[in-house]
Amino acid sequence: MAEILDLDKLIPDQRLIRLAGKEIDVSKVPTRVVLEIEKNKGKLQSGGDETFDMLLDLVCKICRPSFPEITTDWLVDNTDFVQLQALLEFVMKPIREKAEKAAGKNAESPSL
Repeated sequence: MAEILDLDKLIPDQRLIRLAGKEIDVSKVPTRVVLEIEKNKGKLQSGGDETFDMLLDLVCKICRPSFPEITTDWLVDNTDFVQLQALLEFVMKPIREKAEKAAGKNAESPSL
């Protein structure tokens, strides 16, 4: 009998953003974005000059599958600062939580 890993069943809870008459689904974070975050972890944690622009770009990449026209300029033009800050926190929350969980697990045991 075959053993089947059905990855289509691993569906995250739906997470939506409503902004400027658009509904943007940020439920799935593309692997490419996660890899980019991992690659640039040091820059993102440093809080340097390019951190904010990099974060905006990552958020756009997460939003793009459900809203292909999104750009960093569109985000900046269609939010006030409080909205933009809330949007950034909402989109990055699952990534941050998984990173914190992984860091805690790695601190407890070197094995996966």
